[in-house]
Amino acid sequence: MKSRSDIKIFIVGGGEIGRSLAGQLSRDGYELTLIDRNQDVVKSLSNSFDIICFEGNGASYTTLQELSAGKADIWIAVTESDELNILSCMTAHMMGAKHTIARIRDVDYARQNHFYKDKLGLSMIINPELATALEIFRLLRFPLATRVETFARGRAELVQINVRAESPLIGHSLIEMNQDMGINLLICAIVRDGEAFVPKGNTVISRGDILYMTGAADEFRKSFKKIKLPVKPLQSVMIAGGGRIAYYLAEAVLEQGAKVTLIEKNKVMATELSEAVEGINVVCDDALAYFDSMSQSDIENTDAFITITDNDEYNLVAAMYGESQGISKVISRIAAKSRLKVLPEGSKICTISREDVAADRILGYSRSLLNAEDNDAVESLYRLMDGRLEIIEFKVDDRDLNLNTPLKDLRMKQNMLIGCIIRDFRIIIPRGDDVILPGDTVLVAVIDRQIARLEDIFAS
Repeated sequence: MKSRSDIKIFIVGGGEIGRSLAGQLSRDGYELTLIDRNQDVVKSLSNSFDIICFEGNGASYTTLQELSAGKADIWIAVTESDELNILSCMTAHMMGAKHTIARIRDVDYARQNHFYKDKLGLSMIINPELATALEIFRLLRFPLATRVETFARGRAELVQINVRAESPLIGHSLIEMNQDMGINLLICAIVRDGEAFVPKGNTVISRGDILYMTGAADEFRKSFKKIKLPVKPLQSVMIAGGGRIAYYLAEAVLEQGAKVTLIEKNKVMATELSEAVEGINVVCDDALAYFDSMSQSDIENTDAFITITDNDEYNLVAAMYGESQGISKVISRIAAKSRLKVLPEGSKICTISREDVAADRILGYSRSLLNAEDNDAVESLYRLMDGRLEIIEFKVDDRDLNLNTPLKDLRMKQNMLIGCIIRDFRIIIPRGDDVILPGDTVLVAVIDRQIARLEDIFAS
């Protein structure tokens, strides 16, 4: 297995996504080179991170030849230009780069992703707007959820919730929640006072805890009902701000049968969205002004309010106003580098960053590609808490160790936990007598460590 310092990763584009990737990958210890045409960007990144920074055209054959692009383990192109990203990845792939990842935002290009993967050798295509819309859509399913991730092709989920003062979970141990309340979910990690840990059966839930729960996708709603957490289905959603995220999000929400009202000040954009999305109600107005025109009944019947304009300050102000009106689910788009992410204590507003979403997806996919070089087991990987908590999906085969052994007879390393086992389309919340079998998919939660194989979670 290669050491991280021997793994060569190239990033083309030093914008917010490129900067976020550079920061995390450099901290992880990979050999990293970043290319950007802008001298000031190159200088800033060179001063910020211990990486190689190169000023030049990341799609130029001459530039790639000079940088030995053919030796790249992963080539990532995340400039603002779809065409440059595609050309850069295609050129690097033809020169011998093992894996290529391209940021592609254009809807028409995104629809041709199979062609780009099959014919041009792209390993992954990331559409930041679509990825952000899907993350928002997942959040809308549960009023208390602050993050939702899917695994095993949607059959299993990870849900993050913050324990508020009024939560019925406060004062209950994990054993009580599972045995007395009858929930079929597993709390695989808790963040308390800024510190993450894997809980035990006697761990008692406290106010302010952040819980990470795993289970079957269709089990969350049932279990949340049992423990009296709100699970009201969406009926009416209001979106402030047009653009690609709004387009993708509105389509997804409408497909679920909910009503969508979109408020956009720009008349041209409002008209375009009205024509592009069938069934949407588009209002050409300012969102805060529109609130003043709404009746109390209309506000009470709004299940979710999402602010996704290009102005962070406006998004936050509008979100806070929506929260003050009693809307149960409020989500605000905030730029990755914004200090506005720090919300007042007690706020229920969820913040989401397009740049963070894209960077997390690329980082997770990159890690799974690198791990698969030596062990073709990692199906997917999600990073939470700025990378301190990782949820990894492993595919088990008959070469894995510790098979057919009851989990109670295996010793797990500290701050590692099996979140769930997927077997023959069935989700198993692991108990002491359960075993891991060849063909299973296993979700593992790891805190403050990185692992490459399933066997790495077990103590010798």
